Amino acid sequence: MQGARRPIAGRFVGRAIVVLFALTAGGCTDAGEEAGEQPGPTSTTSLVETRPTVPNESAPDWVGAVVNLHDLAAGDCFNQYSWSNDERVIEIDTKVDCAGPHQKEIYLRAEHPARAGAPWPGDREMDAFATAECYGAFSDFVDEIYELSELELGFLTPSRTNFEDDVARFRGVHCYVHLGGDAELVGTARGSKR
Repeated sequence: MQGARRPIAGRFVGRAIVVLFALTAGGCTDAGEEAGEQPGPTSTTSLVETRPTVPNESAPDWVGAVVNLHDLAAGDCFNQYSWSNDERVIEIDTKVDCAGPHQKEIYLRAEHPARAGAPWPGDREMDAFATAECYGAFSDFVDEIYELSELELGFLTPSRTNFEDDVARFRGVHCYVHLGGDAELVGTARGSKR
């Protein structure tokens, strides 16, 4: 019997590339100066910007049609791919047929109940809403309680920009199932008792 597990933290739609900067400073003086001699020029502190090198990788051979995750619905399956090129991380999502191998399957799309014109409720509120909705619907979809299932659950939440934008307003949370690691699902997980 497996112990209770926590749902995987949601991935925010909208991606960022992290670049780290390290600042170094250095200076020294000559400790061997003879008495009576004029001291030489003192060194100045200099700042040097360094960037970690991200190795270039070739784009993977992806399966499926590239899709915007906002357009996916319950019952859709998708894969996520990422690689680096010119010190940038590139990520794409593809919609695939659930009958074949796939990474993730969406089993619920729930709209956040905020009224029209409401401001962004914050990351914590969004994650709490998504966790409650996804956990609550898991056992009905899989026919097994989460704590005994081999499947993991995850969710996609909207970004603050998409949540508040008047034209591109998106308040939907996508709940999905997947296997841990690099394992792929084949066929739908609906009623699988996995």
